[in-house]
Amino acid sequence: MSQFGLFFSSLAPHGEWIEVECGTRVWRPFHIPHEWHPYLIGRWVWTDEYGWYWMSNESFGWITYHYRRWYYDDNYGWVWMPDDVWAPAWVEWRYDENYIGWAPLPPYATLYMTFGIRFTTHWTAPANYWNIVRYYRFGTILRYRDTAPEEYARRLIHTGRTNKQYGIDHERIINRGVDRTIIEHRGNIRLERKEVREFREYAGEGITRLYDNRRAERIEVYRPTRDESLHDAEHVEARRGERNFSLDLNKVERPRIESRSSSDEHTPRSGTRTAELRHESGISREMMQKEKSRDGTSRAQEQQSKRDRQEMRRELIQRHERRQNPVPPVFYKEQHQRIERRRENLRITHPSKPTQGRQQ
Repeated sequence: MSQFGLFFSSLAPHGEWIEVECGTRVWRPFHIPHEWHPYLIGRWVWTDEYGWYWMSNESFGWITYHYRRWYYDDNYGWVWMPDDVWAPAWVEWRYDENYIGWAPLPPYATLYMTFGIRFTTHWTAPANYWNIVRYYRFGTILRYRDTAPEEYARRLIHTGRTNKQYGIDHERIINRGVDRTIIEHRGNIRLERKEVREFREYAGEGITRLYDNRRAERIEVYRPTRDESLHDAEHVEARRGERNFSLDLNKVERPRIESRSSSDEHTPRSGTRTAELRHESGISREMMQKEKSRDGTSRAQEQQSKRDRQEMRRELIQRHERRQNPVPPVFYKEQHQRIERRRENLRITHPSKPTQGRQQ
């Protein structure tokens, strides 16, 4: 894990590193309350470049909310797994008429250029993952008391709406989340845009007020280069985990930086990114083929279902017509024929007298 030396040394004062399996280390924050969730202590900021940006008020937030994923384990609690891919936030969204909610994406989530977020296993974020607030609280600095109870999260999971939440524009990951106009309208609030700019002075992130405009603010964030993230500032020991880890590591895509050989260490960042894009494109094509296969199967099932519905409709129409124009039973027809024959025999045996003879 020396490829995350900067993360190791930066996070060590704020938590502990645990080796849950051979070669797999996770980080757990110190001294967090029972009701603590990732993406809770801070606020959401709208940026034109990256969409919704999570501005954390926690000293470790500039790393843990922009790289990789969070996971809740029954034995270890909330833990974070490192990665080298930066984003303004890694969350999924739900919203309805009154509430808006977000939950941290698990390590099972992977971002593809074509398909967006895909999970390597079936995943539904549990209620304890969600932060639920009313619209008018969105965009303000949040506290524990601002979030709704878990029963609201359970309701929002099943009844809330969502949409395509992530995109990539010129290798820039965009967190679209919930449309800003919807939040402003339902919360009767105005969310100001903020610019994001990288700086090199120190590790962290912050909001700076611009001197030429007292109301304008800018987010300044430190994003380490590949060489900087590989630099092992100091040796940090990881405690060996004594208990089982519930995350299925076989279904977690490992950071691509781990798979590079020593000969790739001096490869330019643009070259490695191009290789990553080719890798994602290959996976995307495979996923497209799978989806096309599923689409073909579902299309055949839809056509069969349509034929079944048409057949049922015809049968219902025929039943209705039979009720409206019932066919007389056979014995009624035979009885009618016998009556008609009797009448005919009576006319032959007892012919009616002429009317003229009766008058005489």
